[in-house]
Amino acid sequence: MGIVVRQSILTSIVSYAGIIIGYINLLYLYPKFLEKEQLGLLRAIQDSAMLMAPFATLGLAQGILRFFPQYIHSEKESRKFVSLIVLLGVFSFTLFLIVFNVFERQLLGFFEENARILVRYKNVALALTLALVFITIFEQFAKSIMQIALPNFLREVGIRFLQALLVIAFFYSLLTFQEFIVGSVLIYFVSLAALLFFLLRLTIGFDFAAVRTFSWSKIRELMAFSSLSFVSVSAMIFIGKMDSLMVTGFLGLSSVAVYSTAYYMATVIEIPKRAITQTTTTLIARAFERNDLAEVQSLYRKTAINQLIIGALLLLGIWANLDNIFKLMPNGDEYRAGAVVVILIGIGKLIDMAFGPSSEIIGLSKYYWFNLVCVTSLAIIVVIANYFFIPRYGISGAAYGSVAALVLYNLVKFVFILVKLRLQPFTIATLKVGAITAFVALINKLLPQVENVFINIGYRSVIITIVFSVLILTTRSSDEINKGFRSVLRFITSRIKRQDH
Repeated sequence: MGIVVRQSILTSIVSYAGIIIGYINLLYLYPKFLEKEQLGLLRAIQDSAMLMAPFATLGLAQGILRFFPQYIHSEKESRKFVSLIVLLGVFSFTLFLIVFNVFERQLLGFFEENARILVRYKNVALALTLALVFITIFEQFAKSIMQIALPNFLREVGIRFLQALLVIAFFYSLLTFQEFIVGSVLIYFVSLAALLFFLLRLTIGFDFAAVRTFSWSKIRELMAFSSLSFVSVSAMIFIGKMDSLMVTGFLGLSSVAVYSTAYYMATVIEIPKRAITQTTTTLIARAFERNDLAEVQSLYRKTAINQLIIGALLLLGIWANLDNIFKLMPNGDEYRAGAVVVILIGIGKLIDMAFGPSSEIIGLSKYYWFNLVCVTSLAIIVVIANYFFIPRYGISGAAYGSVAALVLYNLVKFVFILVKLRLQPFTIATLKVGAITAFVALINKLLPQVENVFINIGYRSVIITIVFSVLILTTRSSDEINKGFRSVLRFITSRIKRQDH
């Protein structure tokens, strides 16, 4: 248990450090040192590679988590399995390249009119896809041996820090723009090399000659599981990246620079959800093992209300200070068109959090197959919605499409869980939090503007946090938050008494 706790703490620290660096890049370095078209091209290359990577791995990453524990106890068998996965990774990427070349005209034709330069950088995007394929594979091996801190550091901190150095070097004319783009891909290969070096110093190794001793039945079982997982994983990546690529195709690189910046600003709302979900998923799994639906219901509601409270406070903070954020950004007026996107995506993320761990509950129940149906349907809905909304409403249309798809996605899961398991996440506390959020939003509208941006951010944030927190505590909207608050008070009181004595 010690290694789990230690790795979790390190991972949390690294994640927040990565968020800080990411926001420095997003809100200062990129807008200051890159033209919108340049930032748009960088984003489009990265998003297209992230979208292609799942199709180039064919679900092998999930296959590692499922099957590697069977081989990990023997160094010989472990090396054999790792070698098999690497060879399958090369095979799957080669297969992807063949399919890509066959359909290249149809795939790239969408960008010819408004983002033709992206077509010229297709090989750069494919190189980044290759790096992401093997980073994903080796990260899964690291997770399987409970070594997640360093891979997380490389992904969350290392790549973002090196990206910051590259954009500074470009600004000072140490690199041409083409060299900057190529360098932005090479840092992923540096991360891959560091990850591989780290794993080789542990228990991970290779024995390619031994792969021939693998039975075909084992390989077929691995590929069958990986292929099934591939559909679900690729659909989720597709949902997350397709909107920005459709903005690129319909509106051009300048628009995707604004949209992707605004989208990233809004995603800070769901960061706490990831931490909560990691703990909750384990507890839900244990409850299902005992067939304790009452405990599942309790976890469902507790998680939903706590996510809603935290997400609502973060959304209020972002909304209240959005104008200040754009004032602080270099060339902020050029990105101000994304304000509506920030709010819409933020609302969509908040709605998703309010519905609680519905995907986890379905995935851990006997109806786990329904998640695949939902995710695949959502991917189709996103494409259709964006196809109609983006040409009519611009980047706001992409946000409308994403929010509409998220709402429909969660409603379908809500109804399914209610019908099949007789569980639902909402209580009277949900209405309380909704009313408190609306009331605090009204207070923010009544607060006077202060000319100094930093003072304006500070006093608004303090007032919103205090009023929101006091109302949440006095209305007892969350037992866990009230208990946590009382624990903090007891700790502070005990410390004061010790000092007095």
